[in-house]
Amino acid sequence: MLSPRSHALLSALLNGLAEHRHLLTLHTGHPASTVVDRAEGDFTVEHAAVVERLCAALAEGAPAAVVLRSFTDRVSHTLADGTAIPAEVVRGWTAGGGALLPLDEARMFDAHCTDAASGEPLPPERGVVYADAPEIDLTVFRAL
Repeated sequence: MLSPRSHALLSALLNGLAEHRHLLTLHTGHPASTVVDRAEGDFTVEHAAVVERLCAALAEGAPAAVVLRSFTDRVSHTLADGTAIPAEVVRGWTAGGGALLPLDEARMFDAHCTDAASGEPLPPERGVVYADAPEIDLTVFRAL
């Protein structure tokens, strides 16, 4: 079950996005992920503790990074067994000083398409579009 702060944070984070199914990955020393489904203003969250940890990082002003993979209704490709793979939109933010600071498309592309060990470029993931992250209004989150 989501706390009121977690609900307010997800509302702010997903506000204006067309997609309804997301994979939220939080990096605060070690990564943790959760699936978030949005329907009619409410959320189903696989691991609420991940969102609560993001709330705590924002409240404490701790450094963190958020990557949001949003699954579209478009089919990127179909596997040999007939499984349709949805196209994805990947956006990201850094957290610091109690705010979520949007990353642009180029930074997201570089982060996901560069080998961490060698620095060599990697091909983009099939069916993935890297996008500018929107500004996030945390007014309601901060009021709780």
